[in-house]
Amino acid sequence: MAKGNAISPQFLADSLSIERRYLAEVRNLPRDGLDAASRLTYDIFTRQRELIIEGFTFPSELLPINPFDGMPQQFAAQASELARHPPASAADYENWLKRVDEYVRWTQQAAVNMREGMRRGYTSPRVLIERMLPILERLGADESANVFYAPLRTLPAAIAEPARSELTKAITVVISQKLLPANRALHDFLRQEYLPRARAGIALSELPLGDQWYAYRVKRATGAAMSPDEISRIGVAEVQRIGALAQTHDAAALAGPELVSAYRDLEAQVRAAMPNLFSEIPQEDFDIRAAEWLSEPASALYYQRAGSFGWTPAVLYVDTGRAVARRVSMAGFLQQGLPGHHLQVALQQERTSLPRFRRFGSDAAFTEGWGLYAASLGEALGLYPDESAKSDATAGEMRCAVALVVDTGLHAKGWTRAQALDYLRAHLGLDDLDAQGMIDWYAAKPADALACMAGLRFRALRTRTQQLLGGRFDVREFHAEILRDGAMPMDLLEAKMKVWADASK
Repeated sequence: MAKGNAISPQFLADSLSIERRYLAEVRNLPRDGLDAASRLTYDIFTRQRELIIEGFTFPSELLPINPFDGMPQQFAAQASELARHPPASAADYENWLKRVDEYVRWTQQAAVNMREGMRRGYTSPRVLIERMLPILERLGADESANVFYAPLRTLPAAIAEPARSELTKAITVVISQKLLPANRALHDFLRQEYLPRARAGIALSELPLGDQWYAYRVKRATGAAMSPDEISRIGVAEVQRIGALAQTHDAAALAGPELVSAYRDLEAQVRAAMPNLFSEIPQEDFDIRAAEWLSEPASALYYQRAGSFGWTPAVLYVDTGRAVARRVSMAGFLQQGLPGHHLQVALQQERTSLPRFRRFGSDAAFTEGWGLYAASLGEALGLYPDESAKSDATAGEMRCAVALVVDTGLHAKGWTRAQALDYLRAHLGLDDLDAQGMIDWYAAKPADALACMAGLRFRALRTRTQQLLGGRFDVREFHAEILRDGAMPMDLLEAKMKVWADASK
């Protein structure tokens, strides 16, 4: 693995060299002589290398700022987790302090890259920089409420004096003299130098190589070689189909603690029902926490997978920040928690027989497609008490279908922001704040919202397997086989499942 700043020219050059070497070496292996499990690993590894190498064509390092889940927010989340789960030794804190130096270098390199981007015609949309400024302002404020000071308040008793005082002083100095000034410097650079030259539009197609870049991101997100027009047509058809099924269902609004408690009750209910459809439940649990803000706008829930080294746990965040979000979403829980993202990710991480790159890797189409498929299982799990409750199940499907239309419209079909806002309001019923937030999310993460389209492929895969096996079809075995080998490109999954179904006849 390359070492150094992840957006520096040297790091990127070293990374590309390593990826090319890995690809060349694996292609020299005799694939036909491998067993089925090893051939699958070979194919997944090769596909990943090819996709990553193609991605180096496009200078994403020149656009390092993302107001939804960028590096500053990720580093702040690490500090919050350090405070929530304090390590037992001073050495762990000292390792975090070393990462502060790495982060400071990242902020400096980000400014260098953005200056180069301005020179070459690669600038971020102005609306994204405007969203980022107040975030950096908060993360640069030298006040006790700043999240970066939170670890000081939870130092474990196991760290005794004088090491405790020395560590407290070291953390305070590093935060006040290095970390916070770095955030303030990045904020000032964005406000004074970059914002005036940021672009007014939001389409990726506006940039040099923009159309090719978007096509690459579409392929990366969906795992399919489809044009934006094809994806848009699928989205329009889905919007019409789902709209014909939708019913209005108004759940009672809850206060923040009540909402978290309601989701914990729902988790127990879902766990009790899952053996009807699933033969394996992950050993790892997940926490359910309140959050005043989620990285994806207009979302009730957000799942954060556990870290690969066991430092950060799996968490399902519940949006308690706005009254409009304070309603229990059954389908949202099924999608983000169980049997959706947590079931798939946690089982994968527990597969110690898998190579590490597969245990802790991901495939957007697989993960998002499985999540959307899982959201449709509420009725089969016996969780919907009446017809009106089923309307919740269509909400996630409609959100995905609308994303197929709006994302492609904005980035490839010349849609204006007003067109996109009208479409979101008409089909998702969003207020202006949420609709504006979703538009900016599409701008910050072109094509990422299209990954959910794989949910259609999961449903089609189940239908084909049921037709092939007839009375021999066992849904528990079907689900176990889908999840057995972790996330992978959808065509590889479909090929694997065909072999399995043929052998099960």
